[in-house]
Amino acid sequence: MASGYPPSMLSRVSFVLGKLHLRCLERESGELGALGIDVKQHAVLSVLADEGPMTQQELGQRLGIDRTTIVTVVDGLDRAGLLERRRSPTDRRAHLLTLTPAGRHTQQQGQHRVADAERALLGTLDETERRTLIDLLSRALDGR
Repeated sequence: MASGYPPSMLSRVSFVLGKLHLRCLERESGELGALGIDVKQHAVLSVLADEGPMTQQELGQRLGIDRTTIVTVVDGLDRAGLLERRRSPTDRRAHLLTLTPAGRHTQQQGQHRVADAERALLGTLDETERRTLIDLLSRALDGR
């Protein structure tokens, strides 16, 4: 029995994923906190690193974060000098969020720390099992 939880609860996807989610956030928060950022801020930096400049609205949609929250997250990253708002060359009313060199460096360091946290969290699984777990969860998330 996993960590002493009742078998009736371990058969529930919501219970198992919820407990794993909390543990994952706790580990990632500790690792990313050492860099002065939180999990949502790292997610923003990662999307910008992967996909390039975009508007705040596009970023919120990509991450499934509501308008109020994305404003707070972006403002914090802007104040920290990890991203900047630049006027869009195609729409002068819009601003594109762009990583600064410090933001790119922080994102890369965070990526390594998150990977370490995931390896520690899923330490009983080998690399193939971890990849399979992520693939299965991603497919479930897509509703396939």
